[in-house]
Formats: sequence, structure tokens, C-alpha cells
Amino acid sequence: MLPPPVYDIRKSYEDNYTFGPFFGGIIPKPIPPAGSLAFLGHKVASRIGIPAGPLLNARWIGFYARLGFDILTYKTVRSHFHPSYPNPNCLYVPYHKPFDLEDLTHPLIGTLAYTPASMHDVTITNSFGMPSQDPAIWMEDVKKANSLLGEKQILVVSVVGTPQDDIGIEGDFARTARLAKNAGAEFIEVNFSCPNVKGKEGQLYQDPESSGKVLSQIRESIGPDVRLIMKIGFLEDPGKIRNLVEKTGPYLNAISAINTVTGTIINPEGRPALPGSGRERSGLCGSAIKPLALKTIRGLKTEVASQKKDLTVIGVGGFNAIEDYTEFRQAGADFVMTATGAMWDPFLAYHLKQRNAPES
Repeated sequence: MLPPPVYDIRKSYEDNYTFGPFFGGIIPKPIPPAGSLAFLGHKVASRIGIPAGPLLNARWIGFYARLGFDILTYKTVRSHFHPSYPNPNCLYVPYHKPFDLEDLTHPLIGTLAYTPASMHDVTITNSFGMPSQDPAIWMEDVKKANSLLGEKQILVVSVVGTPQDDIGIEGDFARTARLAKNAGAEFIEVNFSCPNVKGKEGQLYQDPESSGKVLSQIRESIGPDVRLIMKIGFLEDPGKIRNLVEKTGPYLNAISAINTVTGTIINPEGRPALPGSGRERSGLCGSAIKPLALKTIRGLKTEVASQKKDLTVIGVGGFNAIEDYTEFRQAGADFVMTATGAMWDPFLAYHLKQRNAPES
């Protein structure tokens, strides 16, 4: 039986933001870096990180930094306050084999009445709607988060644009990225993939032409020195991957894949599991999405090499246990990040470093 996650899925987003992480253990003495690696031109102690998701504020960043995660991504922020969807935001999805695309065409059960026996049993659905504090709050908090990092650790700030009448989604992406830069961000991730929002921003990566236009404005807004990462969802078709890399590559330093995949989530009685209109379908993450992530990473790595792009590939999606790390590296991920895995096993980076796996 696993201990409860440090992000308490029975509590609201607001409670986790204000009072989390919920951790009663002992943080071990850090394992000294065996050397250093270059992450987009900056030194880091390992290839292990956490993507946008569980790192809600500086307190969460500091907690996971002390546990040895070296590339930490501040949860996606907006140019304005945006509330979270109501609780529950996360449910277990008791599915005991890896997903294929056929599985995602059928409704899946979501429930809190489940106790996973191992990290390979942790697959969840999450539905937050990309909440954000007001910039006056998150910009000061980003500065604080940067101050909590240890040696050879870096902070990425994830941003999203919101369709606006005055400047459009492209302008709002650029505005939010500029706010992140003004808060001290040297690494910015643009979140082009979130299945839990209703606007165009949620699946922008599916439109390479629009993605390139947005990135062009962002790059113009933040200048050449800030490292820029694009977060995408699942892609299988080589032609679509080729087109996306071609249209977006000139503005980027890295691509992160994948975000959650989408499924229809019902409760054991067959009704929608998450309350509120428009939440019948939500993101799936954790162990079961790993083969979909690996497939996308292989395709990206092949296309980046084919086009001779100087782009780093960051692997995300289903890295729940120590043995998963090697699969991501073999698939072509230069760096590997875990969200669900880190929520249920905050010692994941520490145990990997004990085995010296991050340097492999």
C-alpha cells in the first residue's frame, strides 16, 4: 500500500495551494552532485525534473528542490486571476494496463474509493482548468521560488495565453511570458496542451501554423536570451510532428512531451464523475499513459534529428517509478520529468540518484 500523495486529492486546489505540501516524513540529506549537466546552457545536477502541475507556489518548489528534483516547473500562470474548477479535481482511474488509443474511446471509471498497491497502479484524471493567481501574487512568488533553489537547480515558469478581445490569444501569450521574464524567469514554458480548458489555448499544438505565430510574438516579447520550451500533447502521425517542429523550431530551445491525454470519465454508477458542465472529459496522467508519451518522444527525437534542429526533448507522461526513467532516456528524452509520480513518491529523484541513474 502506498502512502497518501503530498498533493491531497481529497482537498481542494485552494487548500493544497494554501496549506500543502502534505508531508509527514523526513527529508533525507541531499546526495551531492556527481558532476553537472547542461540544461539549455545552464548547469543542473541531474536530468530529473517536475513539469507544470503539482508545484503550485514557492513552498512546493522549495519542498521538491530539497528532495533532489533539479528542474522545477512553476504551475501554469495567466495574465489575470483565474479560479480552479470545483473539487474534486483529481480521481483515481483504476486501470491496470497501459493505454492505447482504443482504450481512450470508451468511458473510464474515476473514483476516490481506490487504494493503489504500487506506483504502477497510479493512474489518475485531473481537471483544474489551469487556475492562476493574479500576476501581482505569482510574480512575487516566482522571485521567492528562485531564492529557494539549491546548487545546480533551475526554475521554469509555465505560462498560458487566454483569448482576449483587445490583443487576442497571441498577444496575451506574449504578455504573460513578458510578466514571467520580469519576475526573473530565465526559462519559460508555453503550455500549448491542456485538455481541461474550453478555449483555443488548450490544444494549440494541434495547429502548427498558429503555434508558430504565437511563438514568434512570444520570442519578440521576451528577447533571445530567455530559454523557451513548448509543452505539447500526444502526437503519433510523423507528418504532424514534422510540421510542428518545422513551424515552431526557429523560436524554441526545447519541446516537452506529453501533457495529459483526454478521456471520458464516469463514476461507478455511470454518471459523469466530475461536477460541473463541460467536465465530462478530462486529462489522464500517471502510469497508463507512458506508452503514448514514449511514442511521441521517439517521433519528436527522429524529426528533430532529421531537420537538424538544436532542440532539447523533455520527456513527460507516465514516469512513475525508478525503472521508467531508463525507458524515457532510451526513447530519446534528454531530460525526464514526473508529476503524478512525484506526487505519490516524493523520494523518486532521491532514489534515482542513489542508483546514479540520472547520469546515465
